[in-house]
Amino acid sequence: MRIEYKRTALLDLQRTRDYIADTLKNKSAAQKLVEAVLHSVSLLSDHPMMGTALNSRYDVDSDIRFLVVSKQLVFYKIVDDNLITVIRILDGRQDYMSILF
Repeated sequence: MRIEYKRTALLDLQRTRDYIADTLKNKSAAQKLVEAVLHSVSLLSDHPMMGTALNSRYDVDSDIRFLVVSKQLVFYKIVDDNLITVIRILDGRQDYMSILF
C-alpha cells in the first residue's frame, strides 16, 4: 500500500523537528523523533489498521485513524486498497481535535 503525506503533515513534522533542534537545542532528539515517526508510518503500508479509529475514542463521524509515536499523534485515512494519506502529525498535548475539525 502506498503512503502519501499531506503538506500540512510534513509541515507539522518539520515544525516539531525545528522546535526540538533549535529551541530545545537537541538536534539528535529531533532527528530520532523524525525517524521514529517515519518508521512507524512506513509500517502502515503492510498494516493499515494498526492505528486506532478516532471515532472509537471520540464521538465524531470520521474515518480518520491515528498512531501514537512518542508524544506525537499521526492522523491518517485509508483512502482505498492502495493508498493511505497522512493528514496531520500533531503533539498529543495540543488540542488536536479542534485542529483536525
